[in-house]
Amino acid sequence: MKCPRDGTELASVSVAGVELDKCHQCDGIWFDERELEVIRKLDLGEIEEQLEREFGRNPEYREGETDGYMRCPRCASDDGRLQQHHFSYVVPVKIDRCQTCQGIWLDDNELDKVMDDKKQLNDAYSVNKLAGFMRHLEQDIARMGKSKGGNR
Repeated sequence: MKCPRDGTELASVSVAGVELDKCHQCDGIWFDERELEVIRKLDLGEIEEQLEREFGRNPEYREGETDGYMRCPRCASDDGRLQQHHFSYVVPVKIDRCQTCQGIWLDDNELDKVMDDKKQLNDAYSVNKLAGFMRHLEQDIARMGKSKGGNR
């Protein structure tokens, strides 16, 4: 498969047992359908830095070229055009998705942003914060009940 950004041959890399395709020239990563969701569910940090440590900062790669808009590396046809979408709730991230196979292309640093978005979302809605909110709510209700009882 070829990188949709620069045409370089994509190399197979593994993240937590999930086989991904990475461009060692631009550092973009291709995710087949549902692979990004699998990675997002894992509690991993600095994945892109880990990939660089594991596979080297300047590995050998075979350069290529592109013509026109970004095409899906999986579909490799005119139908496999990548279209930009927002893929975040907290951290602004735009991704490129194939409308045919639903694969996702992430440019350099976008995977870490997607993972940070998930972490911040989890932190904002964590069970501990919800439990703390419920305790405060119970205390407020109890205080309101005492103040109403004292005014009668």
